[in-house]
Amino acid sequence: MGAMKLLLIESTPGTATAIAGDLMANGHQVLSCNDEHGGPCRGIAHHAECPLDGHVDLAIVAREPGAQRTLNEMGSVCAARHRVPTVEVDPQHPADDLPDLTVANALAARKVEAAYAQAVRNELGTVPALVDVRREPTRIVVNVQVPAAYDTASGLSAVADRARKAVREHDPYVSGIDINVVCYPDPE
Repeated sequence: MGAMKLLLIESTPGTATAIAGDLMANGHQVLSCNDEHGGPCRGIAHHAECPLDGHVDLAIVAREPGAQRTLNEMGSVCAARHRVPTVEVDPQHPADDLPDLTVANALAARKVEAAYAQAVRNELGTVPALVDVRREPTRIVVNVQVPAAYDTASGLSAVADRARKAVREHDPYVSGIDINVVCYPDPE
């Protein structure tokens, strides 16, 4: 995986300066929620300045182990609402929690994708569907496999509509949703 767009969230301003430097030195784009006054949200004054208005690959919350969550971590709440994969790291020992950024991102992204898939399965109810979800920079891609009994224009369309509805309800901020519905043979 190449350079990533990362949202670095600090529980206390300045605690992740070294992490930010390392990430930028490795070619990653590092974003922050803090405004120019040190406040927890740059989007309050100008919504377009919110880093979550665009795609973010991974949110990294830098907090000392056992420390209480702070208002400076408000970006992690927004990241969760925007379904951005998130990891927490100890700013004193980031290599312990973030030994390989690609692996950390893959694990966190898989959790987010699994939640989308579960939302689709819940919406489809009794339909015996296999659901796979992939989070991409501009959209969520959902692949649904259903039995051949649903292989009619209206059957496939109904499954696609319900899957799209589930994704939209799970994530009202997603900019695009691609639904692919295919059939697998009915068991004999």
